[in-house]
Amino acid sequence: MKQWIIVALLIFGISFVSFAQKKKPTDYSNLVLATVGKENITYKQVERAFQKNMNRKHQKLSDLPKDSIIDFVNLYVNYRLKVQDAISRGFDKDSAVVDDIAQNRKLLAESFFFEKKLTEPTLEKWQKMREKEYKVAIIIAMIGMNNDTTAAFEKINNALNELQQGVPFEEVAKKYSDDPETARNGGVVRSYITVGRVNRILEEEIYKLKKGEYTKQPVKTNFGYFLIKALDESPRYNLRLRSIVLENKNNKLSDDEFRQKADSLVKIIRAGKVTFEAIAKEHSIDTRTAPYGGAVDGFYSRSSGLNNTQETYIPEIEDAIYNLKSGEITDPIFAQNYYHIFKVDSILPINIAAELDELRATYKRLYFSEDKIKFIEKLLQDYGFSKNEQSLDALLNVLDTTKTSLDPDWQASVTEPIRKQTLFSLRNENTTVGKFVDEIARSRELRGTPLNRDGLNNAIKKIVEARIIDFATSNLEKEYEEFNDLVKEFRDGILLFKVEALEVWDKMKFDSTLAKAYYDTTSMDLTRPVMYDISEIYFLQKADADSVLKQIRSGAISFDEAANKHTQRIGMRAKNGHHGLLPADRNQLAKIASERKLTPGSISEPIAFEQGYSIIKVNAIEDARRKTFEEAIPDIAPRIQDLIQKNLTEQWLNRLRKQFPVKIDTKNINQIAKN
Repeated sequence: MKQWIIVALLIFGISFVSFAQKKKPTDYSNLVLATVGKENITYKQVERAFQKNMNRKHQKLSDLPKDSIIDFVNLYVNYRLKVQDAISRGFDKDSAVVDDIAQNRKLLAESFFFEKKLTEPTLEKWQKMREKEYKVAIIIAMIGMNNDTTAAFEKINNALNELQQGVPFEEVAKKYSDDPETARNGGVVRSYITVGRVNRILEEEIYKLKKGEYTKQPVKTNFGYFLIKALDESPRYNLRLRSIVLENKNNKLSDDEFRQKADSLVKIIRAGKVTFEAIAKEHSIDTRTAPYGGAVDGFYSRSSGLNNTQETYIPEIEDAIYNLKSGEITDPIFAQNYYHIFKVDSILPINIAAELDELRATYKRLYFSEDKIKFIEKLLQDYGFSKNEQSLDALLNVLDTTKTSLDPDWQASVTEPIRKQTLFSLRNENTTVGKFVDEIARSRELRGTPLNRDGLNNAIKKIVEARIIDFATSNLEKEYEEFNDLVKEFRDGILLFKVEALEVWDKMKFDSTLAKAYYDTTSMDLTRPVMYDISEIYFLQKADADSVLKQIRSGAISFDEAANKHTQRIGMRAKNGHHGLLPADRNQLAKIASERKLTPGSISEPIAFEQGYSIIKVNAIEDARRKTFEEAIPDIAPRIQDLIQKNLTEQWLNRLRKQFPVKIDTKNINQIAKN
């Protein structure tokens, strides 16, 4: 009876936990955390700023302690105060700002539009497909160099006919396939396949197949016709692996003895006498894994290899490790003169979200441009684009087709009757030859347009595509709240930059009084290190250095005269080799003088230095001391500028808080922090 009560409690407990986990989290999005003037600041706004500016995309503001939430709300309030100040001054209506905002919006709109229409739908589809992987066999009939498809099409259909007559796929592949590597193996492709690893035309067909099925029609790509058979279809998962690699060094063992050694190690591990890790450390020759008990860095997927290097194992190893359960080890696998023993440490689900960046990069690199062209062509049809070839011919007939639009008089021959002709139409709006010619003349993007048919057609294409994108993106703010927020952020950023320049940056001047007060009171380390006044004679050859030093010491020539005549350091002869005061903690010559304990008036032996040899003379030594105010200015100037900026900003914000009263809603913040 008691056992049933315990079971019931466990069941109810588990059910309760499951229910609690599935409970929908509180939505704080529209909860007002503060007001600035008449503007309400919502949780959603503050969290978005927090995630973006703190680079914490997946962290919630509500996860922070209450004090941290209040701090960030205050930061956001200060930002909104500055933006409201800019708007109250009418900066948002300034023509330069309006143009800036419009230009930024145009750039944002195009990238955002194609991200939503092309990239995101593809990635969503690919992520779903990536849950599976396939082992396939192929038959390929290659298209000839002249792009004549006749022979390839006939060949692939002959192969298909034999398959339909019941001939095994393996035999047909060996007979017909033009890929020697796979044909030898009956068409079998070495690796498992998942999305993003082969041509997407082939992927689409592969993912339609069930295990044992083959494509019923040839699949055409740019380089050949394919028939594909699915040999295996399975869920993807990752393996954490350990590896032992054994070598028959100098062939001391016979083949049988080498095999017996590998077998004996496997038996020892399986019997539990010694751990896999200990054997790996003692016997494995793989320097990357042996010190770590054979642990392979990263995790392995047979359709994408090791996650950090994309390295893949040979099929014999893959087959062996994918037949293991967690904790099991393989029999010895002989490959490339080595025996390999693997252990599966753990079996992990695929983190498809972690592969998103890789998928995005693959799509952008391989398919985005192609899809964008097709998408724009579809928009051309939807918007009813048409071109009047007769008007284009009429224009070409009066232009010098050997010139470009950089020629100053290129439009002179375009008569008024020709200018009035309709050249193309889009969305029931006609563009005349005259408007087209004028646009070429004033557009930077169309400067230097060749005045031949290809050049003018390309100009029409650029103009029409720009208009199509403008049309297609005109309502993005209404379609996507995310885009509306993005445009507002850019607008506010421009306004903030303009108003902050007036109130802070343009007023930033070095204040010597403030700097002196800071210098007198700061605990900042302003110590000037020991300084060495040094002169140097530099030589490329040691023999020359020895010779000159001998002359100096004999009194035949003074140090300064020798430096003026012999030093080979560029620009130092006129200075008699005098470097001046050098800090012992940073300058190499001064460090050498310090390390060799040179005293004022002493001259060193030739010292190997900077691919040559230096004779150093110490003229004087100044002890360490606190820098004078003038000497300290370069050190304290950045801090003084920070103080000035902080003071100007605080004064400005204090004025703004009177103009736009601020209220922090602590009750709502308490609610967030409590939950």
